[in-house]
Amino acid sequence: MAMTAMAMCAQGAGLAVSGIRGEFRAGQVFLTWREAHLAGDVRLSVHCSAKPIVSTADVKSAQLLAKGIRPGSARDWWQDPASFEKGTPNDPPVGFVIRTGQAPLDPSGGLFVHTVTARTVGPQYYAVTVADAGTGEGTTLTPGANTLGAPVTGRVEQSLPVWQGKGQLPARGSCEGRPLRLVLHGRGGGATAGKRHSVTNCLWFGDADQGWRASLAFKFRLTVSKDMITVTPLDRVWIGRAVTESRDARDHCPAINTWWYGYHSGITETTDTPEAVVPNYTERYLLALVKWAQNYLGTDPNQTYITGGSMGGSGTVAMVMHFPEVFAAAYANVPVYSCTRPGTGSAWRIECMIGTLKDRKVVTDDGIPVLDYMNGERNMLNATVATPPIFACNGRKDGSIPWENNPPFYAAAAKARQAFAVYWNNGQHGMRRECPSDALKWGSIIYKYRLNESYPVFTNCSDDKDYGNGDAKDGDLIGWINRGLGWANLKDTADEYALTVTAAHPDMVYPVTVDVTPRRLQRFAAKPGETLSVRVGDAAPVAVKVDEQRLFTISGVRVADAAGTRIRVIR
Repeated sequence: MAMTAMAMCAQGAGLAVSGIRGEFRAGQVFLTWREAHLAGDVRLSVHCSAKPIVSTADVKSAQLLAKGIRPGSARDWWQDPASFEKGTPNDPPVGFVIRTGQAPLDPSGGLFVHTVTARTVGPQYYAVTVADAGTGEGTTLTPGANTLGAPVTGRVEQSLPVWQGKGQLPARGSCEGRPLRLVLHGRGGGATAGKRHSVTNCLWFGDADQGWRASLAFKFRLTVSKDMITVTPLDRVWIGRAVTESRDARDHCPAINTWWYGYHSGITETTDTPEAVVPNYTERYLLALVKWAQNYLGTDPNQTYITGGSMGGSGTVAMVMHFPEVFAAAYANVPVYSCTRPGTGSAWRIECMIGTLKDRKVVTDDGIPVLDYMNGERNMLNATVATPPIFACNGRKDGSIPWENNPPFYAAAAKARQAFAVYWNNGQHGMRRECPSDALKWGSIIYKYRLNESYPVFTNCSDDKDYGNGDAKDGDLIGWINRGLGWANLKDTADEYALTVTAAHPDMVYPVTVDVTPRRLQRFAAKPGETLSVRVGDAAPVAVKVDEQRLFTISGVRVADAAGTRIRVIR
């Protein structure tokens, strides 16, 4: 005889998971439940089905949304200093705030946030099971305790962050047409709750593409001004264990940095595997924040910028190289341009969350070797579109960012005719403190660029200094590439392309010459093999041919003073 629902509930009164509840809002289903008598090594799973989940067969046929969930998933680990620093005492547990202005959840309970997909749209039933030691998956079910008795109806919509603290999330469309800037911090961001939690105001729950499982919690700071929308995310992800196999002791805590890239897909267990798949989880999260800002706040897709220093500078370079269609321009302070082996290299940076890159196969989930994917020199040379202009600075004695990797990237940018400017000195990681004021202003010059507007690429400037071959003793100790170069009065029509090339900085000696390659052409659509007529200043017109990449370069443009030189290109 079948057991009645009341009897099943009575039998389940002492279950480890009870009181399951579900609520849909803004493209996500928020599931909460109570937990009791769960050992620390127990793992939970979340299931979803269009029909009630009341039997073992129902569990097996349902969609598995996530597994490996630890007890106490409702706890806001961001507010615990022990999440970030090895050997730091735990603070009293605090639950996540999942609705603005409401009390935190019970930190001893459970939380899972499902981002609705095409497969889970409409009325859906959800269940939470405790994994059996033998099978690795639990099937014990009690309606109203660990499986919903009524469905939750979900829709595919733009996910929203949960506003934390006072105030509320800005209204939909309230930032229409404004630029968006992502600011990426250096290593160790979010190190203590006292320092970092107070400066964040948004809580984001990722989907299955943004982490080792769905529903991972991220925090960021949203700053709104009349001129700019700034999103400052924290690069920390909860994995629930200390990565003790890492050579970097700072990662021996349960919330790791990801170098703004991602990490080993099996990091919750170990990174020490014969082969490794390393998805770019964090890059996907950053792109999701950009999409949210554009879709919800209304920021201008043609004016998305990214800046960062150290690890954040490295993430800045990687993001614009990997997603040139998203960013208009970038500023990177002391970045790693390429993660490489052997030599001093920088591969060890990402090895902290990947495991060794030596003597084993380590690839992205697209099958690309990670060292290729994170090789800025390679990516620059292989780019088939305009890469976002990068402005940067580096120190030759930077112990964190080996100088040997920098010159190959500098050279690749020039060879590929991509926009790049850099200032370097003989300083260390804090070299920016000795940068001249005009180089410091590069952080604001980037906002001149737009994805829907053309700009000139400068290469082979006579004012450039010698960066050498990467050896500490080779090249100028203080120098720059494309310092002080700019443009004004750009004209981009179907029949004519024109601009004034300018050159000015405190140390410049005139005249200077530079090669100019227009990029992101809009209305002046150059065709491969086409011959154009180019007039530089008052000189007689010369013929310039468009190459197979639809590019043309005007060589040796002479700039005699700060007023600049006018270039006019016609058919």
